[in-house]
Amino acid sequence: MTTAASYAALFDGQLKGLLHWRQFDDLWSHLRARPEGWYVRDFPSKQLPHAPMSAEDFLAFLDEAEAFLRKRHKEDYCGFIYADDLQNPTFIKVFDPRKMGSACGCGGPVAPRWTISRQVPLLASERGEGEPICRPARQRTGLLARLFGR
Repeated sequence: MTTAASYAALFDGQLKGLLHWRQFDDLWSHLRARPEGWYVRDFPSKQLPHAPMSAEDFLAFLDEAEAFLRKRHKEDYCGFIYADDLQNPTFIKVFDPRKMGSACGCGGPVAPRWTISRQVPLLASERGEGEPICRPARQRTGLLARLFGR
């Protein structure tokens, strides 16, 4: 999968969460071993990458992202990184540990801090939707959403 449509499908699809820092270490080691061909979308910048990062830039990104995440989350569990495949990932969502929203989903949609993918990223508006593109279907159809008509 390398199309923008596959990015959207993976973004909205089911991903596996990393619960422990050792899983994070394993994932980051895998990424460091194969640093070519990765697109990194930085959601706060609102700009899309139009080409994969160079291997050198990607390795620097991994170092900076790890430092950011470890500084923001000093607990022994992880829980804010999701990948399509933990052994051979092609799509990863990384959330800011301090900006994940509430557990009940009442705070509205939460965008990831970054996506790391082999696919060209796209904006939600390119799919005919508003930003961000990451509100899970179960939040839209939960009890509170039905009660309050959201």
